[in-house]
Amino acid sequence: MRLALIFPAWCEEFGALSRIAKKIAAFPPLNLGIVGAMAEQAGWEVLLIDAEVEKCSVAEIMRRVRDFAPDLIGMTATTPFFHRVAALAEQLKAEFGTPIIVGGQHVSIVRSDAMLPCFDYLMIGECERVLVEFLQRFSKGERLINLPGVMMKHDGCITFTPPLPPIENLDDTTTPARHLFRNDLYFVGTLQGNKCFTSMQMSRGCPFRCVYCASELHGKQVRRHSLPRMIQELKHIVNVLGIHHIHFMDDTLTLDRVFILNLCYEIEKNGLQFTFEGSTRANLWDEELATRLKTCGLIRISFGLETAVPEILKLIKKDIPLDAYIAANRINNKLGVETINSVMLGLPGDTRETIKHTVDFLCRAKDVDHATYGIAMPYPGTELRTMAERGEHGLKLIEKDFSKLQRYGAAVMEVNGLSPSDLIKLQKEGLRRIYSCWWRWLPMIRRHGIMPLIPPMWDAIKSKLNL
Repeated sequence: MRLALIFPAWCEEFGALSRIAKKIAAFPPLNLGIVGAMAEQAGWEVLLIDAEVEKCSVAEIMRRVRDFAPDLIGMTATTPFFHRVAALAEQLKAEFGTPIIVGGQHVSIVRSDAMLPCFDYLMIGECERVLVEFLQRFSKGERLINLPGVMMKHDGCITFTPPLPPIENLDDTTTPARHLFRNDLYFVGTLQGNKCFTSMQMSRGCPFRCVYCASELHGKQVRRHSLPRMIQELKHIVNVLGIHHIHFMDDTLTLDRVFILNLCYEIEKNGLQFTFEGSTRANLWDEELATRLKTCGLIRISFGLETAVPEILKLIKKDIPLDAYIAANRINNKLGVETINSVMLGLPGDTRETIKHTVDFLCRAKDVDHATYGIAMPYPGTELRTMAERGEHGLKLIEKDFSKLQRYGAAVMEVNGLSPSDLIKLQKEGLRRIYSCWWRWLPMIRRHGIMPLIPPMWDAIKSKLNL
């Protein structure tokens, strides 16, 4: 039996920002890697196409699928790009008639709303407990496969059995089949230049309650792989695949201080040489911890700053003092660790004045070298979407098209009288102001090249010359 796993191209959705989007967000689809590993263990032959990094046109995808002649096609989808998965699935179904199964974040949250005519099955939640049995039954010719977490159509109706509880011991799950990826094509921009990389997840779940995150996906209980399992996977990545930069995908890398310090010890003990990055909270960061992580290869860390307005931080349930971010950035600058601070506008309670206050803060904060500046998006499954649907805290949901949930150059909510077009204008103005600050020019050039900085640099020059 043959399984074709396909991840459609998506970066062109960002238009002029597509080049930067590819450099910062084109991650290997680990969920398809896990599915591929389980399928191979079940005796299936697997083809995996990541059309984004492989630069595959639809025609090229169709050709490769035709040559491979799969018995089943598997796809994955995040919310903003679900429409791309659906469009490709329609073409695949029309051309080949092959059964198609789809999983991922979006279908796990919206469930039956994602069951389009081009899909035969949806895999809801963590698939590891049932996927092998699903493939075994499918290979025997069964098509009505009633298993937990599997949604399907029968006689014009949707049938569904709720998924099993989350997997408690993550060591029971399968390591992604990274040999199925074109690993030589995944690059990320860093202050040390472009690095060939892969991603890796040590844990699932998050105990925090930020309103813009869909915490229901993996739950609030944090589940981790054991240290031996992590070292085994790291050895394969570094020593076998020859990949020497890793992006850890955990929600909060330093949530368990003891665990991460023990991981550092094991990395050194096993002589593993690689650089890495991840994300955490600024109040879970200190110089001792940062220094230890740097000795093991840390070159970049991301913090969710979000806003400089304390009242809004409380509304979004991200009650971390600004001083913690300044201190954390200062530590990293001292150590030479690149820091990314994610900031949003259009949050609950935001006004033109609060948005300006946050940008003013960033224009004064010389310790903050790099800040992203996205428009808040009410993704399905988040408390933010519920707030917008209910009209709470000045929010009003204007656009329900999931493909518009893009964060840059798009807005779908009205916020205290600010229309989506107002928010887009404020975002452009904010980005220009943030990156008109001269101390951010060199890090930006080292990371992305000169082109993204030309407009804000020119604005800064005109301002200095009173043009």
